[in-house]
Amino acid sequence: MNAFFASALKKTLLHSGVFSLLLLTTPFSLAQPSANGPINGERLDFVITYEWGPLYLEVGNATFTTLLNPNDPRSLWSFEGWGTSQSHWNWFYPVNSIYSSTADKHFQPHQFSRKGIEGSHAYDRAYQFNEGFSISWIGNDDELSSGEVTLFESKTTVMDVMTAVHWCRQIPWDTYSEGKVLKMDLILDGEIHQTNIQFLGIETWTDPDSHESYECWIIQPQLIEGTVFKAGDLMQVFVTADEQRLPVFIETELIIGSAKIFLTDHSILSPSKIQGFRAESVVSRNQFFSRKK
Repeated sequence: MNAFFASALKKTLLHSGVFSLLLLTTPFSLAQPSANGPINGERLDFVITYEWGPLYLEVGNATFTTLLNPNDPRSLWSFEGWGTSQSHWNWFYPVNSIYSSTADKHFQPHQFSRKGIEGSHAYDRAYQFNEGFSISWIGNDDELSSGEVTLFESKTTVMDVMTAVHWCRQIPWDTYSEGKVLKMDLILDGEIHQTNIQFLGIETWTDPDSHESYECWIIQPQLIEGTVFKAGDLMQVFVTADEQRLPVFIETELIIGSAKIFLTDHSILSPSKIQGFRAESVVSRNQFFSRKK
């Protein structure tokens, strides 16, 4: 890799947060969700790629897991996303980060945390949603101090990024016409942002590896400038137009080239297997975090 390309690519990664894209770019909406709801024990695995002309690199992986806590009288859902760079890429842009959220059946967040290494950044943040009146957080990293924001309206729903991912999958996109724009409030990096997503219609998408074709709803989120995004980048998300509502493909433009994210596996596991996988991811993240921080 020549010096010019390495410098340009690193600048691209730092501005876009390529390895965080999957964890934070599934679209957000405040529309009423469908009756299907999340799937207990669901696991989604993704590969993250970078493309620039003829150059094609697999640079990271991400896994989403969903678990319902049967022992909690509130029946809270636990949503978790784990993103890692591939080992051959750690020298250039190391990533090992977990985003975790709990929410009720209406997707009202209760808690959210973000901890790990993403490039040159170390994140360690825990948010508390205080009955719809305020959101407080403890910031244990150098980029965000602890703080609190008060909601102007007690019934305002503010999503965290993991809750928004699962909320969006339940939106009845088949009831919207092409060009429909939906709005929501999202907390990111200690600030509440007003953002939106546009429904672009339905299209057949073909997996380049398996050659399987899927009818997909195409949705385009408005990106938020911050530690993850560069405002103005364009993105499209392809979600299967069926009851599973799987985000099979995500593509976003970067300063140089583009990032493409592919769903590689979808499975339903027992709660014990999900808990075991999550425990392993925490060990991996903590070891990586302690070495790189």
